[in-house]
Amino acid sequence: MTWVHRDELSYNIATGQYEPRWTRMQLTALERKPIILDLPVPPSVNKLRRLNKAALRAYERWKQVADAIVTAHWAAMKFRGTGRPTLAGERVVVSIYISERARLDADNAHKALMDYLTRIEVISDDRKRFVRRIITEWVPPDQAPQGVRIVVAPYYL
Repeated sequence: MTWVHRDELSYNIATGQYEPRWTRMQLTALERKPIILDLPVPPSVNKLRRLNKAALRAYERWKQVADAIVTAHWAAMKFRGTGRPTLAGERVVVSIYISERARLDADNAHKALMDYLTRIEVISDDRKRFVRRIITEWVPPDQAPQGVRIVVAPYYL
């Protein structure tokens, strides 16, 4: 269930003004908007697999920077009157756009990014029950300004 803004107004007796009416209703997958996040390039999974404390510290720093970016983005959304986006519990398609300037193999980015999406509760889990498709694409730097752009959209089929 999601709070959505309806086009009609209701009169608030306390303030003496007309205000938009909010209704809690279930949106279909076609009505849900994709979630777009611009994040820095994550560290390679190859480095994280080994017991390398420097690589683990770099991964922790990356998560802190990503948290700061996402928190600022969601604070701006809250200021505009929309809630924190989530597609948790739904089947989704995850599109990962990596800047051509990034020094990273495409398959090495998946694990860190999918774990991060789960950590911030954009998706429930990265199991096949929820993530039905993962698309990776190399793009010009202007299309992934921070290094990586992630688009999480409902799966329609």
